[in-house]
Amino acid sequence: MRARYHGEPISQAEAKSLPKALPGAKPTFNFMFGDLSGDPDNRLPEGQATIDALRALGMAMANDPSGAESGIPAAYTYFGQFIDHDITKTVFDESLQPPNGPDPIEAASFQPIPIGDVVKLIQNARTAPLDLDSLFGGPAEETVQADGKMRLGQVSQAPFGTIPTTDKGHDLPRRPMIVNPTTIEEQEADRQALIGDPRNDENLLVAQTHVGFLRAFNAKLSSGLNPDEARTAIRRRYQWAVLHDFLPRIGDKSTVDEVLQHGATVWKVPYAEDLFMPIEFAAAAYRFGHSMIRGGYSHNSTFNPDGIPASFNFFFTFTALSGDIQPGNGPDFQFETLPDNWVIEWHRFFGSDANLASINPARRIDANLTPELGLLRDFQGMPIVSIMAHLAARNLLRGYLLGLPTGQAVAAKLGLTPLSPDVLRAATPTGIGRTIEDAGLLERTPLWFYVLAEAGDPDGSDGQHLGPVGTRIIAETLWNLAKHASDSVIDNPPTQAELDSGEFTLKGIIRLGLDASLPPIA
Repeated sequence: MRARYHGEPISQAEAKSLPKALPGAKPTFNFMFGDLSGDPDNRLPEGQATIDALRALGMAMANDPSGAESGIPAAYTYFGQFIDHDITKTVFDESLQPPNGPDPIEAASFQPIPIGDVVKLIQNARTAPLDLDSLFGGPAEETVQADGKMRLGQVSQAPFGTIPTTDKGHDLPRRPMIVNPTTIEEQEADRQALIGDPRNDENLLVAQTHVGFLRAFNAKLSSGLNPDEARTAIRRRYQWAVLHDFLPRIGDKSTVDEVLQHGATVWKVPYAEDLFMPIEFAAAAYRFGHSMIRGGYSHNSTFNPDGIPASFNFFFTFTALSGDIQPGNGPDFQFETLPDNWVIEWHRFFGSDANLASINPARRIDANLTPELGLLRDFQGMPIVSIMAHLAARNLLRGYLLGLPTGQAVAAKLGLTPLSPDVLRAATPTGIGRTIEDAGLLERTPLWFYVLAEAGDPDGSDGQHLGPVGTRIIAETLWNLAKHASDSVIDNPPTQAELDSGEFTLKGIIRLGLDASLPPIA
């Protein structure tokens, strides 16, 4: 079957590329706060009561139909996912998860990995630096054409609602359709996206972000740069956008400013060979973006609240990673590529001077998730019946499995006053407060939940951005990943003239390759 979501077994095709991605015997994951997790008092209490409480908490978190919004344009929700897929993908050792086997957290009762074994039993299938190997590496190398441009997928004719474009290159490049694939190899090859990380085909919005970067790269080639120069140009714009566009929008301003001005001070990585992916970042803090996901979007002039709704499940099943490229349950082989009525209209996803949050503001960053994240489907659109249907429960149980330090332990390590039990109690979904208290999770709180509760604190960030703990972990990680990336903008920042071009933001990158017939981005 195809590659699956969030640390589940990778595809056979991906497995063949792992030796290129994983840098030898050194651990590719490690703890940012290595001295914390060694003390059991700094981790969650072990036992079935904790597992049961985490399951209950995770299932209850996706019960907020309010759709309360932040001031962050929705483009940054999926830019955040694009960044994640460039830098981290967890692969469990076969002793934890045999090939095509269930996730370790699906067991009715499971034990945390012994803390001394964690870094030995998980690997990162991506190169950690912000080098866009997800855009330029792996199967994407097959798409390079004679002129150096990267091939784009051509959209298919839809029966209604076509979005007019100047050209048809608005899908990911794909292998041909295989009707009724029977073997695993055929299932994986059927309309496989030829991109560095197949997860960028797991939902339409991150796929369209990837297409936007491909179009920007091709536009730089058309401007007269050679392929190496164009890759450098896009990497530099991407890194700057991560640090100076994305990070200030989602992070606590004073913390972000300190890191951008003075560099990482808590997690210092002087040499590239010492770089690893912090588990606190990958398994907890950076998963804050799940709370930003909306239940539906104003996607284009065909699919929007005033026309045909563009619901969450459309975006997560309208993808070739499912073998469908067609909404609805079960296999459907109608379209060989993305239908042309699903081309994104980017101006709907960016803010403007008149409407800073855009037509599609992201949800508040807090401990409430859209209900659709508790009703996840597989890649053929069928409802998942196990705990894997609940994204919040996955995150919480993974943190327990990997022995993450508690939010209170990290806050104390950073010299910050931990959140009060009252703040954490207020962030806890209605109906499970006693379960959480009895399990001791108000005093020893899962790091991911703590980061979200901190962000949602009405007396703090009030859902508009992360708080100081979440920001510190994310800002220092992204700074180090930019510092040790190819074409690093930290070592060689853009000139003022380059910044004045407007190309060193996410909006500027997308604008580079924007189809001339689509509405302009303000």
